[in-house]
Amino acid sequence: MDDFSCLLAGLVRILTPPLLVFLWHKKTGARIYPALIAFVVCFPAFIIGAMIRSGFQIESFVGRFLANGLLYGILEEGTKFLTMKFLLEEYDSREDAVTYGLAHGYQENFTAGLSCFGLIGTGNAASDIFGVNLWTAVCGALFAVSLTVLIFYGIRTDKSMLMLPIAILAHAFSNAFLGIFRFDTAIVIFGDGLLTAGVCYAAYRCWKNLWNPYDFETD
Repeated sequence: MDDFSCLLAGLVRILTPPLLVFLWHKKTGARIYPALIAFVVCFPAFIIGAMIRSGFQIESFVGRFLANGLLYGILEEGTKFLTMKFLLEEYDSREDAVTYGLAHGYQENFTAGLSCFGLIGTGNAASDIFGVNLWTAVCGALFAVSLTVLIFYGIRTDKSMLMLPIAILAHAFSNAFLGIFRFDTAIVIFGDGLLTAGVCYAAYRCWKNLWNPYDFETD
């Protein structure tokens, strides 16, 4: 049963991002190209992050995760900002921003999925591996999309000086929190869910305040 849970957990992590992109495309007619760009640009961001992190010499347990969270917050949200502002200038609908957010970080999900597969047959998998990874995949997608919408809102309203730091700090706090409390599933789920709900609400408000450049955007 544990091996089957590992298999399901791995499939959830690997398949959730492309499945959500497909469903979003079918529901809204959103273009796929932003997802492809997000998939490409996230790799160098994670590679650079891993290289920088390997040079950290921070003895404090909490300090290490705070530094790691801030590093990836800057790299990932900064990459989103630069990509949407300069590489995806013509993909300027709200739907495009969501598509980009859904595909961003696929490398992280793919790696996590492979790790789940690697536990098959070892007997070392946690009993809640499937539930935790399902939660992480869904909650992570909502969080990534919400931060992307905040950054997109900043670009469209000339408020990037405010929205980009907010996205970076939210990302940094989330990463640090998940790292510090990673051994307590209940705290992680409650705290992560609460933070994600807050960011989702902020993104929803920004979404509603954006003007629609295309006729097919009706809400």
